[in-house]
Amino acid sequence: MTTAGVHYRVIRSQLTELAAGLTAEQAGTAVPALPGWSIQDTYAHLAGISDCFVTGSPARPDDPAWTAEHVATRRDRTLAEICAEWTANSPTAEAVLDDPAGRRTVFAVFDAFHHGHDIRGALGRREARDTPEAAFVATLMTKFKRGGWAQAGHPPVQLACEAGSWRLGPAEAEPVAALTTSDFELSRIIVGRRSRAQMLAAGWSGDPEPIVDLLPAFGPPVTDLTE
Repeated sequence: MTTAGVHYRVIRSQLTELAAGLTAEQAGTAVPALPGWSIQDTYAHLAGISDCFVTGSPARPDDPAWTAEHVATRRDRTLAEICAEWTANSPTAEAVLDDPAGRRTVFAVFDAFHHGHDIRGALGRREARDTPEAAFVATLMTKFKRGGWAQAGHPPVQLACEAGSWRLGPAEAEPVAALTTSDFELSRIIVGRRSRAQMLAAGWSGDPEPIVDLLPAFGPPVTDLTE
């Protein structure tokens, strides 16, 4: 079984290789999924998370000030320098991700995966969608979402992709809606990278209207995102 640390290494390697081929102008391209950030800012955030693994400082992924600090402290570095830091920190990050005591740090895999596709979206590139990393992220994100769904009293819903199928909400109740889609699309919906219109048009059976606003962890964006 491929571990969280290995998935993280694959994603990091892909993104640092991508960065090595970017011009300074491309590195400054705005990222539609991350208003106010450029591609280089996004890499700075990813390097900042890896630094937390090395220093042991607490992660606060829901705190905008925490993520903004990653960018601000690397403002004067080149993209190559930022990627060199991320690469140097990655062995420690991978070891923590594979340590049973570090299970809560798996968000770093989700974060790197989704920001990687945010970067690709800014560049107009469609790639690395049908991958083991997409399946890993879709599976765990859906399971985490399922954990609090019933406790919150949300209507039951069925979600399925290549990686598996999950009922969110009480098993004895008929789901109000069911969605079958790709690993990639399910993960992008749950993280909050699809607009409300895109989520409603994702190919549901039943009526997703009662639950669609409950799915995204962040957002969703006001305008459609293509990656």
